[in-house]
Amino acid sequence: MKIGLLGFGKAGKAVANVILQHKDFSLEWVLKKTDTLNRLSAKDILGISASDDALIYSQNSTDIETLLEDHPVDFVIDFSNEESIHLYGKFAARKKIKIISAISHYGENEIRVLKELATDTLVFW
Repeated sequence: MKIGLLGFGKAGKAVANVILQHKDFSLEWVLKKTDTLNRLSAKDILGISASDDALIYSQNSTDIETLLEDHPVDFVIDFSNEESIHLYGKFAARKKIKIISAISHYGENEIRVLKELATDTLVFW
């Protein structure tokens, strides 16, 4: 299963670590807000030997639609922030990419968006 990860803070790194060590999963990419670590590999940052590319992309300089097209995934796991669903949600849903969100709080507008996306793809939040 191919996975894209949004957010590379403490929780994102912990999840990346597990994905990279699991033979049935492949961490295709990580998208983070800042340019720090841009185009480096999550496996190298975490010190893990894995065959996954796990390249880190910056939200500031990466078009999400292009990222999803060039590096397709089955799931997006989101550890970033409540606004990020607006960044990737419609593109992921259109491509039938399943969305798993670990955001602890969503506003009413974001909840409405999540429910709309769930009509086109699996959304777990």
